[in-house]
Amino acid sequence: MGANQFCITMKGIYKSPKEAFWQAVEQASYEHGHGGYTGTIAEKNDFKMVDLPKRKNVYDFIDECLRSEDGFWNDKWGPAACVEIKGSQLANLRDESYKGKKNFKAFIFFGWASS
Repeated sequence: MGANQFCITMKGIYKSPKEAFWQAVEQASYEHGHGGYTGTIAEKNDFKMVDLPKRKNVYDFIDECLRSEDGFWNDKWGPAACVEIKGSQLANLRDESYKGKKNFKAFIFFGWASS
């Protein structure tokens, strides 16, 4: 059995990262099936928040995390990692469909999943 990296951005009106996480799992299960070993977030049943270092681009940070050998996100059976996007990086993700709506949030879930 192997493992695949995954990285999924969830943006929308969310009450919490937990709501975004379960929506991502449901979407991946729908797209890749419920049989297990999909190598997607569908294999995860939990996540842990990771703080984005100040002045760090979120995608560069995630790339560094996935390249390192350290970190709980490297465990294909463990929880996914989650970074909340804030500030100008969040503003860049807001499209016309979310203009003027409150509680717009974006989360990136990443890690390794069994395949």
